[in-house]
Amino acid sequence: MVTIEIFGLLAGLVAIGIILLIFLVVVGLIKWLLQGYFLFRIAEIKNFDVPMLSFVPFGTFYVAGQDFDGNVFQKGSFNPKHLGLIFAITGLIVYFLGLSVGDIAISYVLMESIIFIGIFNAYTKNIGVAILLALLNAVTAGIAAIIILFLYYRKLSRTDEDPIVYTETGESSGQDSVNNDDIDQNRNI
Repeated sequence: MVTIEIFGLLAGLVAIGIILLIFLVVVGLIKWLLQGYFLFRIAEIKNFDVPMLSFVPFGTFYVAGQDFDGNVFQKGSFNPKHLGLIFAITGLIVYFLGLSVGDIAISYVLMESIIFIGIFNAYTKNIGVAILLALLNAVTAGIAAIIILFLYYRKLSRTDEDPIVYTETGESSGQDSVNNDDIDQNRNI
């Protein structure tokens, strides 16, 4: 009887462990996709080299490392492509020096936080706040990076567009010229 109860307890613990593992994998996959998407969009807007690498685990280091140019280091003192490559290679070395699965995951999140300092600084325009955001990113296992990447993407996409503000008479006050007849036709539709 005691062995059956112990077996039932162990089976329950294994089931909880499997459910927890599946949950962590799903959360990790969602994190990876969201982070990759927002980094990809930022890389496209800022015209980084090979933005598609945003979806590759160490490619994120290459893409995000390019934003150190002008945000952490003096603009033009290093080639942004070389900075990204240095960060990607350093990330791989640190990653493979991890002794266990836990060490590997922790080293990846720490390297990701360090490399995202360039993007965090580009968003906040304050290196102290960027470092604090990198620490927050390490503590939250990368969730903070998704939020900052989303906010930075929104900031960049808003500044790229030249908003057109219409007055009550229908005249535009933006730089783009708009035909008032087209506006009136759109209102009647």
